[in-house]
Formats: sequence, structure tokens, C-alpha cells
Amino acid sequence: MITSRNVSAGAFVGPNAKEPIFTLQEQRHLRLVVAVPEVYSAYINKSSKIDFTVKSMPGQKFSANVSRLAGALDNRLRSQRIEMDVPNTNKKLLPGMVAELQVPLPATDSAYVVPSSAVLTSSEGIFVIKVNGNKVAWVPIKKGREADKKVEIFGDLTATDTIVKEASEEVRNGSTWKE
Repeated sequence: MITSRNVSAGAFVGPNAKEPIFTLQEQRHLRLVVAVPEVYSAYINKSSKIDFTVKSMPGQKFSANVSRLAGALDNRLRSQRIEMDVPNTNKKLLPGMVAELQVPLPATDSAYVVPSSAVLTSSEGIFVIKVNGNKVAWVPIKKGREADKKVEIFGDLTATDTIVKEASEEVRNGSTWKE
């Protein structure tokens, strides 16, 4: 479909034209291009299915499969460019619409989700405070994804460990725990 025409019938067109004569766009097959931040790029591969919405059609969800991955990070944005081919046979979506994506980020078995308040960031590193009997231990962790005042953590923890919900530097490593 021709979406814009920059010259009128009978107009002279020369080799130094600054604009294209017209713009031709395919509307049955669209391409969605997204820059995925480095921290999330490991979760996306060519078999990923991504759902998205557009503001002009609230409540409607669309989906596309990842077709191409850049395979390298953009140095300026620290993100990887991914492309998805979007079938649009009903022509509801228009070229140039802004999409909001819900990127699936599968969790790993070794990750735990805790309240953000349970994570202690100090000058010595990032920790959670584990209570073992009546003794306190600072367990070094790495933070993963964060959302809704919760954070994914990785470290030397098990599912049965008791973690302090409100971490504070006042609770010293090796001290006795008082509830």
C-alpha cells in the first residue's frame, strides 16, 4: 500500500531529489524491532514468543515469535536488537505504532524471590541475613530481576533457610538473633 506520495502527477523529478517519490509499505507482515537490555538478553532466543499491546487498542493482546537476534550488544544502549515478524492479515496494526512488550523471563532453579527490604547493600557487598538457630549470618548474593518490591537473588541458600525480612547493618554478622 502506498502510504505517502511526495510528488504530484506531472511534476519534474530529477536525480537530486531530497525525498522519495512515494513510500510503499507492506501491511500484512510487519516487523517489530526492540532493543532488549543486556541484563535480559540471555532470556531471549529464536524460539521465544513475545506478547505485546498497542495503546490505540487497549485490552487487545498480540503476539510474535522472535525471528532474528543481533548476537551483539549496542555499545551506546547496552542492549541487543531483536526482530519479530508479526502476521497482520486483518490489518489492525499499522506501521509505526508503538508496542509495549511483555518479555517472558523464565526463572532458574537456583534463584529465590525475596522482598526488596530483605536485601542488604553495604560497602562490603550485597547480602541477605540468614538466621540459623539463634545466630545471624550475612550470605553474599547476586541480584537478578526486580519488580513489585521483590527481587530475584542467587547465592548459597536453600528453600528451608530463614531470611530476615527487614535487613539492616545493625544486625551484625555472627551476632545472636533476637526476635
